[in-house]
Amino acid sequence: MELSRRTLLIGGLSSTGLLLTGCGTEEGGGKDGYKLVSEGKLTFAMSGQYRPFNFYESAGKLAGFDVEIGNALAKWLDLTPNPVTGPFDSLVAGLAAKRYDLIIGSMSATEARKKAVDFTDNYYESGAQLFVKKGSPIKSAADLKNATVGVTLGTTFEELAKKQSGVKDVKTYNSDNQALVELGNGRVDAVITTKLVGLYQIKQTKLAVEAVGPVLAPDPAAIASRKDNSDLTKKVNEFLKKIKSDGEYAKISQKWFGEDISKS
Repeated sequence: MELSRRTLLIGGLSSTGLLLTGCGTEEGGGKDGYKLVSEGKLTFAMSGQYRPFNFYESAGKLAGFDVEIGNALAKWLDLTPNPVTGPFDSLVAGLAAKRYDLIIGSMSATEARKKAVDFTDNYYESGAQLFVKKGSPIKSAADLKNATVGVTLGTTFEELAKKQSGVKDVKTYNSDNQALVELGNGRVDAVITTKLVGLYQIKQTKLAVEAVGPVLAPDPAAIASRKDNSDLTKKVNEFLKKIKSDGEYAKISQKWFGEDISKS
């Protein structure tokens, strides 16, 4: 479902592909044996074009869920956070070439990518999710008999919606936000979109819409590291367990999605 994630960019994103910045050329070392491209800094990469996970605010500052996870990791490692951006399809090659230490950019750990880099445990799970108006009798995809389902044009969700048993019609919209607004207005019976993007839009717009049923097509995200930097991979996994147990992850998640996504 990663194609869906890449095509579901929310309005207002930067349309300019930015070159990677702040990357060191000589490796330094962490106190636990891991390697760093710049001494004293944790350099982590993302596209900068995937709201609400990583995007540029109007002031030109990187923001989002991924950015805050990376900043918290750097603080825990007693390093200065150094988030950088580049085209999504170039990030794995850049990591392997030692331009940065990690990719914290909502990346799926595909088999092809695993040949080039290592991945940590998943730091969140998303995927195709069914949304309905609050109070709807539809509680899962099994209840879509004679339903009209809204999806975003150009995503794989259109094909997925047509495959759901009982669906009468599939309507396409220019954005997931538009589809969810139409759902809130009762013009469609359900919407299928990326779970966490949908939750973010609901939080922003206060729509009387909710997610129902299990994820229709799971799409977890992990943090990528270099194959020669297994000590850093281990430290990141320790960090992820820590922030999920001490409430820090929940705090970041609530800010962006209105719920603790580690529990969903």
